Amino acid sequence: MATYIRLARGSEERALRLYVRNMALASAFLGPIQGLEVTLRNTAHTLLSDQHGDDWYEAVSLTVGQRQAIDSAKQALRREGKTETPNGIVAATNFGFWVGLFTKRNDSSLWRPVLHRAFNPVPARAGTYDQLDRLRTLRNRIAHHEPIIRRNLRHDHDRILRLLEMLSPEVAKWVRHHSRVPEVLATPLSQLGQF
Repeated sequence: MATYIRLARGSEERALRLYVRNMALASAFLGPIQGLEVTLRNTAHTLLSDQHGDDWYEAVSLTVGQRQAIDSAKQALRREGKTETPNGIVAATNFGFWVGLFTKRNDSSLWRPVLHRAFNPVPARAGTYDQLDRLRTLRNRIAHHEPIIRRNLRHDHDRILRLLEMLSPEVAKWVRHHSRVPEVLATPLSQLGQF
């Protein structure tokens, strides 16, 4: 609670309200982030499969960390008694794995020949990676129950929607319609967490 008490200038009641606000915002962001993560993952998987086959992750150059992520996904499927199918492996990888495909290292091997086609219009790779990595950080802060209230959350929400618009206008429309982020952002702190 130290972060919230500091933000509340020592007021425990205000700190608890900030904590509840953080919780409400984190919850509201899960849907839009999920929409982006699944859309990015599925789109990249489809494009890379078309180029290199369904098990493209065995054919392309990946970092040691990305290879470990694939191995971990396979191990998780085995532990669960599931078959190691490409779709299962892809679903078992985390957002960081997919964001990592957009780094400068992969510009000539993945971005230019394949991954740029995921977006319409095609953005600059570096900017795309930066945007995705900022959202990966937001996602991880939420997953680890860390404060997100000091971020520009309106900008984060807009960033999700812009990326989704380029990946899949249909998913972007669906996420925009169902997102609770604008509503939670508009809720005054005084209306959250009556103590």
